[in-house]
Amino acid sequence: MSLRRPKRHDVDELRAKFVANREKVRSWAARWECPEVEWPAFSEVPGPWAIAPREQNWWLRRHAPFMDEYRWLLEARPVAQGINELWASWEFGAGHEFERLAIRFRSVIDPDYLAEKLALGIRAAALKGWQDDDVHDLYDWLREGVNQGAEAGMVRGKHRTGFLLCEMTCTVVSRTEAITAVRTTLTDTTLDGVPLNADGRT
Repeated sequence: MSLRRPKRHDVDELRAKFVANREKVRSWAARWECPEVEWPAFSEVPGPWAIAPREQNWWLRRHAPFMDEYRWLLEARPVAQGINELWASWEFGAGHEFERLAIRFRSVIDPDYLAEKLALGIRAAALKGWQDDDVHDLYDWLREGVNQGAEAGMVRGKHRTGFLLCEMTCTVVSRTEAITAVRTTLTDTTLDGVPLNADGRT
């Protein structure tokens, strides 16, 4: 049995996909309109690896094309009252394909604010098939979910827009505070399992 060495152009293509993912994540926080937090310096090397700065360029040249899964965990520093925690996780899988984007707030219970910021965060990700008009339905669904979570103590829900499947949880943790999280993945069917066309519609 012999092992096939990847061809040079295959390696270059895989490295280019990694670089594109890295730059997409790096620029995402700047595209997201959320001045209530500050983001830390961006790490060139994704998790779960921890590489000394002087070795990062070598490590990325050698290993970046061949990673099967990796993620960037971005933990913001709140600079405005009402937000206690905000983090986001970008995850990628085999072939450097996008897997999921997760955003999690711990904040005061403010349905209008949370719906707006979460919808804008997903919009800024510019994922497959996203159209600018999608933000309105997404905002309405998120706002309704946070309102229901505030009333019931906890709520879970799913919403599809184009090729994007959003799953939300909102859990009240105190009289005035809630944890609200949205996980966004790609899908090729409706919530009822109907295949989508090339435009992400039925």
